[in-house]
Amino acid sequence: MWMQLLVNSLALGSFYALIALGFALIFGVTRAFNLAHGELILLGGYIAYLLHGGFGMPVIWTVPFSIASLVIASLLLHGLLRRIREPLELNTLVVTFGLALVLQNSMLYLFTADYRLISHGRLFHLKSLDAYVSDTQISIVLTSLLATLAIHLLMRKTFLGKALRATIQDREAARLAGIHVDRMSLVAFGLGGALIGLAGPLYAQMAYLHPFGGSEPTLLAIIVSIFAGVGRTRGLLLGGWLLGAMESSTIFFLGGSWRELVSAVVLIALLLLKPEGLWAGRAEAGADA
Repeated sequence: MWMQLLVNSLALGSFYALIALGFALIFGVTRAFNLAHGELILLGGYIAYLLHGGFGMPVIWTVPFSIASLVIASLLLHGLLRRIREPLELNTLVVTFGLALVLQNSMLYLFTADYRLISHGRLFHLKSLDAYVSDTQISIVLTSLLATLAIHLLMRKTFLGKALRATIQDREAARLAGIHVDRMSLVAFGLGGALIGLAGPLYAQMAYLHPFGGSEPTLLAIIVSIFAGVGRTRGLLLGGWLLGAMESSTIFFLGGSWRELVSAVVLIALLLLKPEGLWAGRAEAGADA
């Protein structure tokens, strides 16, 4: 029983971290609060669903198409948000909320209101642990770990990553140091779009796709990003696992109807008690990227 709970928590938390990775990167570099994040993930999921269901393409082969589509969509979003004037945070909320509504109705027109899901793969029995795990859960954990590691190494070991971290810490100081912060914003949207496209096909295997389901992944991305603090890539993984453990335990002991309440309570508590992130006291923002 407890090992099954641990397996479910690990898979769900890794899924949440992957959902949040693109959101956190874009927000950290640009301070653009993207309320259409969930709708973009759904778009990636629908692309995978169409390619898998309509053309019989294996799910893993749909990932490059999803990534390419979402990179283009994110760069178009960057071009739109560049035209926004101060106050940036407030205006991006309004614009991306409107974009979310446009995407919802577009997906409703194209895909109807039917719930869609890419069927789960095989289920394996781990006899030594007395637990079951699906190949979808294994894929999600591995993808989340590899994506987080890749972004972490990019941010810590490359000149581009150091420029992104400097922009996260202080845009004006980075500009004075000779960093082209507008170009860093473009890079952040491109990388963020790739991460969103990576999450889309996996989302279509873990949760039902429907046009108005984008608010949930957006909320999860916000919660996990607050857990981690701005610029802390590894903290996203820890935050995702913590939230996944909370939700899995709630579902196990109280039932699935309580899951959304847990997310709402966690978000309110974080905003009231630790809006800068759970690990903000250890280092400056961006230092743990």
